[in-house]
Amino acid sequence: MVEKVAVLSPQSDVAGSVRSHHLWIITALMAFGAFLYYVDQTPLVGVSPFNHGFFIGVHDIHRTLFLIPIFYAAIVFRVWGSTITSVVLLCVVLPRALLFSPYPDPLVRPLLFVILAALTSLLVATQLDRAEREQKARAELSAAYLELKESQEQLIQTEKLTSLGQLAASVAHEVNNPIAGVLVYTQLLTKKLTDNTLTKETALDYLSRMESELTRSGRIIRNLLDFARQTGPSLRLVNLNDVVEKAFSLVAHAAEMQQVEVIQDLSCSLPEVMADPDQIQQVCTNLMLNAIQAMPEGGALTLRTLADNEGQVRVEVKDTGIGISQENMKKLFTPFFSTKKEIKGVGLGLAVSNGIIQRHQGRIEVDSEEGEGSTFTIYLKAHQEGNG
Repeated sequence: MVEKVAVLSPQSDVAGSVRSHHLWIITALMAFGAFLYYVDQTPLVGVSPFNHGFFIGVHDIHRTLFLIPIFYAAIVFRVWGSTITSVVLLCVVLPRALLFSPYPDPLVRPLLFVILAALTSLLVATQLDRAEREQKARAELSAAYLELKESQEQLIQTEKLTSLGQLAASVAHEVNNPIAGVLVYTQLLTKKLTDNTLTKETALDYLSRMESELTRSGRIIRNLLDFARQTGPSLRLVNLNDVVEKAFSLVAHAAEMQQVEVIQDLSCSLPEVMADPDQIQQVCTNLMLNAIQAMPEGGALTLRTLADNEGQVRVEVKDTGIGISQENMKKLFTPFFSTKKEIKGVGLGLAVSNGIIQRHQGRIEVDSEEGEGSTFTIYLKAHQEGNG
């Protein structure tokens, strides 16, 4: 809720202002000042300069008493209160100056006093109004910030629920397909057994297809568990060159079958990192397989490790494949999103890999252009002695 600041202004309730005790106090002070101003007719005494010069006299002192109600009105009722009391003061001092003043130029001193009093009180009123507006603005800004924060939080919660719904729908879709395939082959086996038309070759073919579909279901569920579980890494000092070489040994056959030339450019002076070698190997293997599958007609796969000047160790996996569109670049790490066309992709590999690297306090960056290939770069902090 925005804090409400009570301000008396021309738009305030007039009846409420009339009933205000402040108004009666100001009225009483003005009446008292007018009474002294008119009743006390003490003439100036002294030498001529005091009678005819521009010096403070008795009535000048009387007029200064009007500053009390004027500033009071400026503080309580602000600009309109200051304006009204200044007009009232002018109406009070003019008759006295015109009818009873024994001084030459009787209007000069009262008018100057009224003008100075009015300008000063207006300055006070405007400054108070300004300070109050700033305070109110700060209060409204603070309230708006709190409301906005509560809304960035509601939005995040909504996004989480939306993502959860999409995840559930994707899981249901991905798992339902192989289960449906198994069900079809089960029904075919039943029918052929019933009709006594089932041959050994057909049975083995059906069982092989069912095994393939069930294996695919298991892989989907396993990747999903890896994504959801987000197991913390078991850290130890690791040389990323060793991890890259082990990962490549797992995909070397796939690269050969795909007619992909492999270029290894591994730094011989690479600093060690604190990491879970099994998890980092999983990430490297996934990136290498993705790169190989992105080159269906062959190409070059470059594996590079190096240390930069910012205390980081980098692992680059670069391919000369089909590349990634800018639209798909935004969705790369989204669960169950896949750009693979020829090969059925589950769409969890990059999401799982990104989660692993983030849990290692690192990051993955992607640079890609359609038709020109892609480069995935892993950044991990280099281990330094004394930092644990």
